[in-house]
Amino acid sequence: MLLPEVHVDEPVTISAAAALLGITVDTIRYYEKEGIAPAPARGPDGWRRYDTAALSWLAGTVMLRGSGMSVHEMREYAAAYRAGADDAERLALLEQHHAAVLERQAEVQRHLAALERKIAAYRRLVS
Repeated sequence: MLLPEVHVDEPVTISAAAALLGITVDTIRYYEKEGIAPAPARGPDGWRRYDTAALSWLAGTVMLRGSGMSVHEMREYAAAYRAGADDAERLALLEQHHAAVLERQAEVQRHLAALERKIAAYRRLVS
């Protein structure tokens, strides 16, 4: 996934990965269970080990979720990636999500403007 990079010199545990990404261990496990994030390599002790590539994928997942992409859409994107979708196909999925984010942003701006008008009206009343 060509998204935000997180670099580590040595693979890290799931707890360290969660701390680096600002999410919980349960969130990482959920993304793996749902097929959104690939299962990482395991160390000799059997524990998950996250290298830079795994962390980068997870960082991208966090960004997509934070921008409002649904779990279903994230599954579709990950499945397309695993199935070998070309760059143009993955770009189309991201552009579609980008358009949806811009629509939601415009809606929030309209609501914010209405809220600011309401606040201004109350300020006039209490002054």
